[in-house]
Amino acid sequence: WHSDRNTIYETKEIIRMPPRPQQTNNISSMTDINNDKAACEKLYGPYPRAIPIPLIDKTGKTPPIEKIEGAKTMFDLVKFPDHRDVGTPDEWIPRDGRLVRLTGRHPFNVEPPLHIHKEYKFITPSSLHYVRNHGACPNLSWKEHKISVGGPCATNPFEIGMDELTLMEPRELPVTLVCAGNRRKEQNMIRQTIGFNWGPSGVSTNVWKGVLLRDLLIKAGVSEKGMTGKHVEFLGVEDLPNKVGPGPFKEEPWGKLVKYGTSVPLARAMNPAYDIVIAYKQ
Repeated sequence: WHSDRNTIYETKEIIRMPPRPQQTNNISSMTDINNDKAACEKLYGPYPRAIPIPLIDKTGKTPPIEKIEGAKTMFDLVKFPDHRDVGTPDEWIPRDGRLVRLTGRHPFNVEPPLHIHKEYKFITPSSLHYVRNHGACPNLSWKEHKISVGGPCATNPFEIGMDELTLMEPRELPVTLVCAGNRRKEQNMIRQTIGFNWGPSGVSTNVWKGVLLRDLLIKAGVSEKGMTGKHVEFLGVEDLPNKVGPGPFKEEPWGKLVKYGTSVPLARAMNPAYDIVIAYKQ
């Protein structure tokens, strides 16, 4: 039925149903699925797996294939450290032997071979993500580790554990990270810098899950007013050798050990348009 201002009309239309598709057998269905998967992988690359493949000796030997295929997390391979990590503070971390080590055995500064980016295209497997380290990787416990949120702008400073952090509203998104020294090797060939030779693979894209920094700051009582000139400072848990001197604050000179730190403007951290997250899953 339909109507205009004064009259009601009856409309009849014959709707022809499309023919019922013929039932396909399981073999042809599986063929279609395999074809779709092949087409998808050709466009987007294979589905990235987070399990590393350590080289357990100098000959390139790897753990038994059943151990690698049966591993659910990287720590299922903790008994198979890469031979270059044996005897270092990072021996407890299973690492992929295909990663290109740029500063020797330790600290761990690596990039994936360029063909990995060509193969996986958009998403880099987390076990092959580039890494920039200034020292040993802290051996933290999920159950015991806590994040402290405080400072002069926080009227309600607090500590939060990892289980509690996962109860907050999560944000999950793909992020491309790139080292500022990416392709520095080429720069050093023209004019030597103080940095080591990064190749062209100091860049990776992965899906990260965590909690918005903004939500943690609001929970700590940080105000969105008067943010000019203020920053959010991040301090790591590790203690690193001081290679930069007493620092900029005469009243609080840095000692022999320092924390690794960085910062972002408070206005950017509080802006919901910027997805700054405290990530707990990669």
